[in-house]
Amino acid sequence: MMQALCQTLVQTCQPAVDLALSDGTRLLVRPASGRVLGLYPPGSEDNFYWINPALASDVRPHEFFDQPGWINPGGDRTWLAPEIDLFIEDLDRPWETYAVQRALDPGYWKLASASRSELTLTNDTRVRLHRSGLEVGARLSKNYSPAENPLQDTPLANAGLEFAGYTQITTLEQESVPGCAIRLGIWNLLQLPSPGVMLIPTTSAVQPRLVFGTMANGECQVEPHRVRWEMEAPGTNTKIALKPQSLTGRAGYFCEHASDGTADLVVREFAVDPDGDYVDGLWEPPHERGWAFQACCVREGDEHFNELEYHAAAPTGAAGRHRDESRVWAFRGPANAIEEASAILLGTTILPLIPKANQ
Repeated sequence: MMQALCQTLVQTCQPAVDLALSDGTRLLVRPASGRVLGLYPPGSEDNFYWINPALASDVRPHEFFDQPGWINPGGDRTWLAPEIDLFIEDLDRPWETYAVQRALDPGYWKLASASRSELTLTNDTRVRLHRSGLEVGARLSKNYSPAENPLQDTPLANAGLEFAGYTQITTLEQESVPGCAIRLGIWNLLQLPSPGVMLIPTTSAVQPRLVFGTMANGECQVEPHRVRWEMEAPGTNTKIALKPQSLTGRAGYFCEHASDGTADLVVREFAVDPDGDYVDGLWEPPHERGWAFQACCVREGDEHFNELEYHAAAPTGAAGRHRDESRVWAFRGPANAIEEASAILLGTTILPLIPKANQ
């Protein structure tokens, strides 16, 4: 519940900002984490995003945020790529040497400006690249503002769907390092409740690459114009990746509410440059680069959630400035209306096109 989460975060040294957009959408932004922790339609207390259950437990909030190691409160966050160079110290032992640099998360985010329906965060930081041992300075900026409901002029405008959405403009300014062509890229990630279904529209039938983990038979379906992943089966943490040439610039996540027959659909619209320099690489040799979209299913340990991730192409030249614009559209309502919304926004239904019995 939104008010309960607000009250919890008030107990920390740097609580969240409750941003009310012009259409009634509510964003719960915690500047110290550089994250949108909550996305709510008008008049609702129910979050579209996954939030760490520790924030709803008896753990004191300051103890949660002050604990050693990576702290993951949930929501919408921004990292930098390439993952294998910024997060993995030894590529022969990726999981044993994986660590999130505090310079990135939680980073040194600050509230740069805020108005009645707009908010900007900045993070002036330095990150270390493990392969070269070099450090590079960077400034990340994130601006949140309203996003129009893309269904407002369709037959679904009166279908009883709740809507919440926002526009996010992410800017990366990277300093130059003499003699070194260091390439960094914006990496935005949504954390969503499990179980659910990831829907990735594609221009043709394309097999996503496995970054890590394993897939159960029939869990991920590749069809002529989409990848459909049922992110609920037990197993290892698993991540897939696709290159920009096969993407349409939108992806969605479907989550049912068994208690009342309603469902959520969260769609992210993002820029795709087929010729862009996407710097993220696979974990296995030869660490092939060029991945623009990823989906991750976290199902080990006490925290179970799914991630919708996209990358922006790196700035041109050895140093540069890149501006990336994306939108999040979230809908809640009757499952049949959510199915129609998926067909309109993603060009595909949620139901499987290939029956599992025939796989």
